[in-house]
Amino acid sequence: MARAKQFVSVMLAIAVVVLFCIAPSSVKAEKPIVLGCPLSTAFLYGWDAERGIRLAVEEINAAGGVKVGGVKRPFKVELMDTRDLEPGVPVSEALLVVEKLILEKGADFLLGGPVRSEAALAAMPLLSKYKKISIVSTGVLSPKYSAMVAKNYDKYKYCFRIHGEAKWLVGEILACFKELKQKYGLNKILVMVQDVAHARGAGKVISKVAAKKGFDVLGMEVVPTGTSDFSMGLLKAKRGGAQILNIWMDMPESSILLKQWYQMRIKALPFGSTLAAAEQPGFWKATEGKGEYTLCNVVNAGNAPSEATPWTMKFYRAYTKR
Repeated sequence: MARAKQFVSVMLAIAVVVLFCIAPSSVKAEKPIVLGCPLSTAFLYGWDAERGIRLAVEEINAAGGVKVGGVKRPFKVELMDTRDLEPGVPVSEALLVVEKLILEKGADFLLGGPVRSEAALAAMPLLSKYKKISIVSTGVLSPKYSAMVAKNYDKYKYCFRIHGEAKWLVGEILACFKELKQKYGLNKILVMVQDVAHARGAGKVISKVAAKKGFDVLGMEVVPTGTSDFSMGLLKAKRGGAQILNIWMDMPESSILLKQWYQMRIKALPFGSTLAAAEQPGFWKATEGKGEYTLCNVVNAGNAPSEATPWTMKFYRAYTKR
């Protein structure tokens, strides 16, 4: 009996050693899957993507991670600022960040950005070179992104984008124009765009197609990224009797545009396609209530509450709570 008790005690001691020494080391040995996130963190399309990514990773890791080859592995977020939405920052800065995430941070996947279309397009050969899957989830509205994948699939098969592109938005905006014309008689349009690829391209298409559909298009004003004075374009809208001011800008300075629109008493409905100022919670405060009549056609379900998919409201509620 004594020997039996002694045997049990020894086995318990061994079990304790196994639990406290072997098990923890085996858990720690599970290598995390590194998500490299190249984002322009000072801007809406960077920091909101970062928050969403971190929220998702926390939820997944709390549930035990993801199963790979029968083993549960956690995610690890490595984020670096590309600054690609900032005025005057060359595309090469974003490319350096992408390469650093791969070579220095050991990214297994790229997620989020780069955000600016020009930077994302330039990064595609890098992703091919290092054979890293990239999932763009913010910005990058240029149709050229998917066109490059379609044209050279074997080279760019690593590049994914989960949201829409500029030409989709153009179709939605023109449908809204039609309704505004039918219901309220709004027919005169001035297009104001930021001097970046997706906005210039979309502005040209909107101007051309709207004119063909019978709208009176007064022209297209192109403004540089980071500008703080929109008065020239607004004066053109005022003098031309514009009824719709179609805005395509991803810069935060678009809030200044709306303040000037109010101060100059422009009798045109501000209608944003991509309109950074109106896409964030601080919009009312930033415009001091002067953007009351602003319309904005958001790109992704989730920007505003909707039942687009079973996951849309789940994410929205979790993000709001956070």
